[in-house]
Amino acid sequence: MFAIRFIKAAPTSYILQFKNGRVLREGSGLSFFYYAPTTTIVSIPLASADVPFAFQESTVDFQSVSIQGQLTYRVSDPKKLASLLDFSVSANGVYRSEDGRKLPERLVHTLQTLMRNEHKKWLFAMRSSAAAL
Repeated sequence: MFAIRFIKAAPTSYILQFKNGRVLREGSGLSFFYYAPTTTIVSIPLASADVPFAFQESTVDFQSVSIQGQLTYRVSDPKKLASLLDFSVSANGVYRSEDGRKLPERLVHTLQTLMRNEHKKWLFAMRSSAAAL
C-alpha cells in the first residue's frame, strides 16, 4: 500500500503541513497530496464556536449565586494556537490528542476567573458604598 495520501479541508479549517520541522504549506481550505510517513498535518478550526457555561460563586454574606451564559469564540491566530496546542490529525482526519476538546474548557475556566474578579470588584464597591452611608 502506498503512503501517498490526499487531504481536502473545509474552508473553515486552517491547515499546516509540516515536513522535517518546517511548514511546507499553510492556509484555509487547502487540498493536496502528501507523503504520510514524513508529514504531519495540523488542522485548526476557524469557524466560530459556542460554549455554554454555568458556575457557582458566593456573595459577601455567603449566599450562593449561579452565573450562566454562553461564550462564543473564534480563532484569530491559527499559527499561534498550533504552537500552543496539538491539533495534528491522523491520515483519516481524527485529532491525535485531546487538545482540541480541551480548548473550550480552558476558555470557560479563564472566563470564570475573569468573572470572579469582576464579581469581587463589584462586591467591594457595594460594600464601600454601604459603609459610606
